[in-house]
Amino acid sequence: MIKKFIFLIAHFAICITIFGQTSYDDWVSRSFDYIEHDSIPQAIAALKEAMRLEPANPQNALLLSNMGTLERRIGRLDDAELSYSAALGLLPDNEILLRNRASLRSERGDYGAAVDDWTTLVALWPRNEEYLYERALCRLVSGDTIGARLDLESIDRINPKSAKARMGMAYVYKAQGEWTMALDLYNALLEHNKDNPRLLRERAEVYYRQGHMAAALQDINRAIELRPAEPLAYVLRAQIRLSRNDPEYALRDIQKAQELGADAQIVAQIREKLR
Repeated sequence: MIKKFIFLIAHFAICITIFGQTSYDDWVSRSFDYIEHDSIPQAIAALKEAMRLEPANPQNALLLSNMGTLERRIGRLDDAELSYSAALGLLPDNEILLRNRASLRSERGDYGAAVDDWTTLVALWPRNEEYLYERALCRLVSGDTIGARLDLESIDRINPKSAKARMGMAYVYKAQGEWTMALDLYNALLEHNKDNPRLLRERAEVYYRQGHMAAALQDINRAIELRPAEPLAYVLRAQIRLSRNDPEYALRDIQKAQELGADAQIVAQIREKLR
């Protein structure tokens, strides 16, 4: 009888350990362990278990934020946005959460929603150059060149030496086809950053649009030398070489761009021209 009683107690203890004793903090701790071992889906599941146990815990906003970042890391962008939005439901004016969701929405191409988040951030921190700049870029991609220009002018008033404001205005000029104005800005930026591959690629595009193919090729060659894994640079060089009647090297460039993950539609358009 005593042995049976001891057995039942031991069995009951094992059942409790297995089925009911993992606490909120235990699940959170497990999530960190999973992250350390790069087991991201398991880490997400652990965070969900923690919140399921204590749905009213004030730390859940942080867990939701972490979960959104992990979901974003493995490409589950819809889930990531839902997680960030749920966290913002608990902390509506949290700067990190707003910034994360805004950048995620930009990454997804949902520029209108991204503008909404950047606008909230600008309202809370009106002198933050980064937030004004990011909103300007989203507005520009959405076709709102006037709004983009206003944001960039605001940056210029805050910081007349801002390289971001000049870079952004160059994008505006390009969008409006004002190539000479864009070129002047890129020349000014490259005076202080002569080996910046992005600026060289951007100026090469301006030269290409203006029909200055030799100058465009010189810039894009240097950009590729500095950053050889940039697919957009090979796309542009293929276009330049096509304009210079050099289809053999243009084909090599577009093949390289495809290997590096260039947009399939752009690659197909250039390949069509090479036929």
